[in-house]
Amino acid sequence: MTLHAPAPEKPGLIGLIFGIVQDARSLMRQEVQLLRDEVKLEVSKAGRAASEFGIGIGLLAIGGVLLLFMLVYGLHDLTGLPLWASYGSIGVLLAAGGGALLARARILAENVHTTPHRTVLSLKEDAQWIKKKVVSKKM
Repeated sequence: MTLHAPAPEKPGLIGLIFGIVQDARSLMRQEVQLLRDEVKLEVSKAGRAASEFGIGIGLLAIGGVLLLFMLVYGLHDLTGLPLWASYGSIGVLLAAGGGALLARARILAENVHTTPHRTVLSLKEDAQWIKKKVVSKKM
């Protein structure tokens, strides 16, 4: 943010209007920066949630394939615990890991805000401040 040299004092109403315009311009620049920062944060959170959804779905798919292999070998052997038991245990672990990642990704996705809450709140406060300043200068 750059500092401006103080503007020369202007008499009366013109000075008041000039000051309000300068304050409003400075405030708008700050609000735009806040909006940029907030949007960047929300996009980052959405990206993390999406990547965890993708990884979770991938692990569930691999787990599902391994569980299918387990069923095939289970039907084939039907009596003992040879090769298919290994496929089954790995498949269950991968499916459980994928389910856990999907649950975590859902929680992350719930924290993504589509509206910039802090910016909206700040804009409301700024509007009240400007209104109060204009009303107090009129009196």
